Amino acid sequence: MLSENITQQVLHPNSHEDKCEQTSRNIVLPKPVRIKFEKMNVLKFISHLDVTRTMKTALTRAGIPVWYTEGFNPHPKMIFSLPLSIGTESVCEYLDIKITEPMSHEEIKSRLGAALTSDMAVTEVYSPKMKFQEIAYALYEVTPYEPYDLSPLDTEKVIVKKHSKKGEIEIDLKERIKSIEVKDGKIMILGRADQLNYLNPEQVMALTGCTDHRIIRKEIYNERMQIFR
Repeated sequence: MLSENITQQVLHPNSHEDKCEQTSRNIVLPKPVRIKFEKMNVLKFISHLDVTRTMKTALTRAGIPVWYTEGFNPHPKMIFSLPLSIGTESVCEYLDIKITEPMSHEEIKSRLGAALTSDMAVTEVYSPKMKFQEIAYALYEVTPYEPYDLSPLDTEKVIVKKHSKKGEIEIDLKERIKSIEVKDGKIMILGRADQLNYLNPEQVMALTGCTDHRIIRKEIYNERMQIFR
């Protein structure tokens, strides 16, 4: 399968020895760590499940002392921020883990970065400042490769159909769009990104009549339009 082949290509064959240190009392309180990474180019075609598997393997290869769940089937405790539609790229994906032994953010970034390709580059590692529940908006940059028409978005309401767990429902797309502007030939879409009112930029582009385009998620914000950290 394409997704499986791409997932295998994301991981470098070089692995790292686990050089974790133990505390003198062998009592460790898991420390939260946030990893910011990209999902670019061909990786836009892999699913969230593929990303999860890739990160799990990369963390193991990199020797990161990740906190594992307990029970009969322990696995690394990993929490991702926002869903990303297949076909959309991103420079602001977030993964939260907890580490059980001391390791600097710089070393985590270096080790994990060496276990992944540049299309899933690790750009930052730091202690979380905000909760994922605080995410409210996402900014998308759309590069159109054919003519488009934004006038269908000029009406007071833009009703579209959406598939949900309860079946097909109608939503007002305008309620999920905070702003749209054209800048240097690119369409910048700022839309809702909370769980109840998530804007899929593909729905916006479908209304413009432009099907040949590139979409990159550039940034995410909280309700006060502060960059997510």
